[in-house]
Amino acid sequence: MQFWKLISAAALALALTACQSTPLQQVYTDPVPYNLTEPQLEQAILQAGAGRGWLMTPQGPGKIHAELNIRSHKVITSVTYNPQSFSITYVDSVNMDAKKGKIHRQYVNWVTNLRQDIRVRMNQLSLAK
Repeated sequence: MQFWKLISAAALALALTACQSTPLQQVYTDPVPYNLTEPQLEQAILQAGAGRGWLMTPQGPGKIHAELNIRSHKVITSVTYNPQSFSITYVDSVNMDAKKGKIHRQYVNWVTNLRQDIRVRMNQLSLAK
């Protein structure tokens, strides 16, 4: 009997940990440390997002609409870029518990992965010159 109480308590603790939220950072900005043109930057961002399952839609010079749909979760961001930097800005979300300046902790992971992939693609493009 005691064993099952411990198992139940551990499962409950794990479930509560998985649902934790984190402070919502509205904008993530990274430098562009390479001498790339705007079309090359756009290419790097589009490829990086597509590689992670983001729906990337160019919205004009220097701006891309990025949307990620995973199971019942949806995140919408705007990616802006120029030869000096690129930024990922939170726009909206569905089923991510975004309220009172907090959001589901998975949002940070998804944006961090996208930022890292963009940097990798930029590096690859700079080496291909």
